[in-house]
Amino acid sequence: MWSPGTFLLLLLPTVLAFKPSDFKTCSQSGFCRRGRALAERSQELSSWHSPYSIEPPELSPHQPGFTTNVHSSVYPNVKFVLDVIIHEEGIVRVRMDEENGLRKRYNEATQWALIGEPLLSDDVLWTVDSKKAKAVYGSKKDMELVVDFNPLKITLFRGGVEQVVLNGRGLLHMEHFRTKEDSKLAEHIEGEGQSVLQVNSAAWFEGDTQDAFWDETFSTWTDTKPKGPESLSLDITFPNHAHVYGIPQHATNLSLPSTTGPTARYTDPFRLYNADVFEYLADSPTSLYGSIPLMHAHSATSTVAVFNAIASETWIDITHVEKGGVETHWISESGILDVFLLPGPTPADVFTQYAHLTGTAPLPAHWSLGYHQCRWNYVSSDDVRGVQDRFDEDDFPVDVFWLDIEYAEDHKYFMWNKKTFPDPVEMTKDVEAVERKMVIIVDPHLKRSNDYPVYKRASELEVLVKPKSGEGEYEGWCWPGSSSWIDFFHPGSWDFWISLFKTDTIDSQWSWTESTNNVGIWNDMNEPSVFNGPEITMPKDNIHYGGWEHRDVHNINGMLFANHTFQAAEARTDPPRRPFVLTRAFYAGSQRFGAMWTGDNLGTWEHMAVGIKMVLANGVGGMPFAGSDVGGFFGNPEPEMLVRWYVVGAFSPFFRAHAHIDTKRREPYLLEEPYKSLVRDILRLRYSMLPVWYTAFRETSESGVPILRPQYVMFPEDDAGFGIDDQFYVGSSGLLVKPVTEKGVKEVSVYIAEDQVYYDYFTNQPHRPKNRQITLPANLDQIPLLIRGGSIIPTRERPRRSSPLMKHDPFTLRIALDTSGNARGEVYLDDGETYGYGKGDVVWRGFGAESTKRKGKGIGAVRISSVDLAVRTQVGAYDPKNEFARSVGDVRVEKLVVLGLEKKPLSVGLEGGSELEWEFASKDGAGVLVIKDPAVRVVDDWAVVVKLE
Repeated sequence: MWSPGTFLLLLLPTVLAFKPSDFKTCSQSGFCRRGRALAERSQELSSWHSPYSIEPPELSPHQPGFTTNVHSSVYPNVKFVLDVIIHEEGIVRVRMDEENGLRKRYNEATQWALIGEPLLSDDVLWTVDSKKAKAVYGSKKDMELVVDFNPLKITLFRGGVEQVVLNGRGLLHMEHFRTKEDSKLAEHIEGEGQSVLQVNSAAWFEGDTQDAFWDETFSTWTDTKPKGPESLSLDITFPNHAHVYGIPQHATNLSLPSTTGPTARYTDPFRLYNADVFEYLADSPTSLYGSIPLMHAHSATSTVAVFNAIASETWIDITHVEKGGVETHWISESGILDVFLLPGPTPADVFTQYAHLTGTAPLPAHWSLGYHQCRWNYVSSDDVRGVQDRFDEDDFPVDVFWLDIEYAEDHKYFMWNKKTFPDPVEMTKDVEAVERKMVIIVDPHLKRSNDYPVYKRASELEVLVKPKSGEGEYEGWCWPGSSSWIDFFHPGSWDFWISLFKTDTIDSQWSWTESTNNVGIWNDMNEPSVFNGPEITMPKDNIHYGGWEHRDVHNINGMLFANHTFQAAEARTDPPRRPFVLTRAFYAGSQRFGAMWTGDNLGTWEHMAVGIKMVLANGVGGMPFAGSDVGGFFGNPEPEMLVRWYVVGAFSPFFRAHAHIDTKRREPYLLEEPYKSLVRDILRLRYSMLPVWYTAFRETSESGVPILRPQYVMFPEDDAGFGIDDQFYVGSSGLLVKPVTEKGVKEVSVYIAEDQVYYDYFTNQPHRPKNRQITLPANLDQIPLLIRGGSIIPTRERPRRSSPLMKHDPFTLRIALDTSGNARGEVYLDDGETYGYGKGDVVWRGFGAESTKRKGKGIGAVRISSVDLAVRTQVGAYDPKNEFARSVGDVRVEKLVVLGLEKKPLSVGLEGGSELEWEFASKDGAGVLVIKDPAVRVVDDWAVVVKLE
């Protein structure tokens, strides 16, 4: 008999490379075939309309919604129920389920995705006639929801213009529960030679054969389907929006291309089915590690979105139609219809509406925004110490060192391999001694061994996923060999999982006492990845808590793992500190539990480029704390590529270098010159900009607007920018970056949507767009980075070994005046570790530059000021002299750099105070004023006046 190790050696070559044959196409998925076939049949029949209709609801004029019965001319004896509810902010929720069916459809996706039941609107006026019900609402009374009764169609209007249409093409189809005997009868009737369309319309509607109703085979695996067919099909149309975004995670353009019609780029629909895809393609609709069923639709006049709260495998066809709209067709394997319409009308509105449903990314630990160094694997305690020493010797800043799976004895997580890591606590404390952290991997699979206390206890608690029989424990294969998986849908697993992360308990049998409270956690393989399973994941007929099949909950599975890990890490301390958790698999709402990365990318220029698009798409999907592995997980990138990739990483919210076990070591200190110094400069640039990143995270944690902002988000009325996904803005800071993702590039063209001055971040050179373009030099030692006129950028310029050591460093303010001579910016600070900000322990300053003009003589003076934004927004029980503000009371602003002055000032001084030391230089009409040490503190109100006349 083969040992687990032998089995894995035989298996690994097949899983460590992408093979299309490992994963289904739509044509190999029974329910997707059925859904697409329905769409094709409907197009062939010009008179086709949906068989679903509803009973006119009983409505009082001001109630928020209604419930009514749904009838199907195809299934006259099957009962369905429809709920249509209007919530606050104009969000519309549409639910449909089978009533009193033979079985129950999965209806708990929103239990995990939503932060609570959304509040009902109290601003609705309904009218009903024999054909439709219409609701008018909104502050301007310009929103209308029209529900047509027969056939059922639901349309959202704004200002009389269609925004979203459900079932407008008649593709709604909820496969009802039945018995095999019912299906055989249908076959028998058809076999009598009767007309399919006249006598057995169900056969035309569902197809004239039972296509994978009760079982389905893919490769060597057979998926039994004891509940029979239960798929859900729905067409969602955006008649007046030419671009759609979202539905991460896919390696493709931000503006999603067509999968059907004459402009189709792909032949398969986009798939949402969390999967462990090694070496994934850089341009494909293939499903990857996470699934967020959220789609934005955008035009120059409005933005809307749909959140289709379903947890099962889903395929989405997209068709860009000639008249400028987009038709989509969503085909899901199981679950109820539960769709939220987010009315916008701006991108920012949609982000906030979605955040109010599913939550925002929490304010992360400040150190997690620094640079993370990882590979599979640092092999010993001495290796970790040696890597840290080399970073210090070569003056590279770094905040976090990571350990992959080889730290664990026989891949038994929480248990150290004492041969290579004999002193894990001492090693970790050595890293922490210079204000750095460690992140350690904990995967969801448990080695099935009675000498592994975690598995033994989970088995005793009966909280492991069960096989299709519903008895015992499911056994699959992963890194430890024979493995089982904790069922995080089971409430009995939650306290157990939290107990494992405790570091101060005497019950060391299943507590991670050989750790510290500062250690971050890396949740990998949580799709879940099963090496010997269908599509390298868990069989769909496995059983979870509540009797639900894995098919029902697959896309939520990884989210729950990260959810409970986040809670476990948070519970290590009292009062709790902000944990750091990185997850590979995710679902709607996963943003509440930490960061994600784009998985096992390749060290190629194409993967570098698509990684930017994927991070942007994740931000659109509500998951902003995202990044791609710098350098690529697989391969050995050449130095030029690695330098460019560090720029991409430095301008990603999550910034980590990572590499496969078979790659050469590529820590930045190993590079030859000039590449070594170039990467050092890039890392220092990231650290100098940490105030920008942390301030952007504060805004995102409140509003849900992503940290990396695509062109369409910044300029929603500019059609020419809607498809741009190779440049982006960082929060509302005014920083615009266009990373270089091709070999040998010497210059780049940056698209500018406005008649505004932009300044080169490094040279201070002003640029005004010509034909909406700015051309910038982009040699290897140059980063195409611009400051938008009207912005103030706060930075900390002192090189440090790690970010916590910067706490008392002074600030530099870059003040980039716009064409009117004004600018604004802000900086947000707190202790970066605790939740003290919730009670007002913050420093949140707003900076402004206001110019006064003399008639016909340009700018006469510029007043640069600092005000307390926390007072104005009433953060918690805020006191300007709060504990944190006192702790950083000595932090000063050491330099002001003013860009855009047309001439040398006459004087520069504190308002009501003395003259300051300053220098002014002008080249080619570009004036730069540097005010040295204005002797002001970051916690205070102050003003500096620059007089030009």
